[in-house]
Amino acid sequence: MSKYSVINLKTDPELKKLAAKTADKLGISISAVLNNELRRFATEQSVTFDLPEVPNAKTAKELAASKKQIEAGDYYGPFDTAEDMLVSLHKHTNSKQ
Repeated sequence: MSKYSVINLKTDPELKKLAAKTADKLGISISAVLNNELRRFATEQSVTFDLPEVPNAKTAKELAASKKQIEAGDYYGPFDTAEDMLVSLHKHTNSKQ
């Protein structure tokens, strides 16, 4: 009798391909990855599903514009104190009104 049990798992074929490629790159098997997760699940008696934080289209556009602005050096600061920051903020927002 084998000391191992077999678990049949249904998953998306693309996910399996990506997982196999990643595991191979790390020099481990998918079985090792799944066994690790099963051990964690059994030990912690909980499961966490993390979803990557993906900004919506409007936020992504604003972030890209801000990144370009920062890369161009078009920003204020750094400041030595919060008061210095507030003075700069008031100076620059009042001049645009």
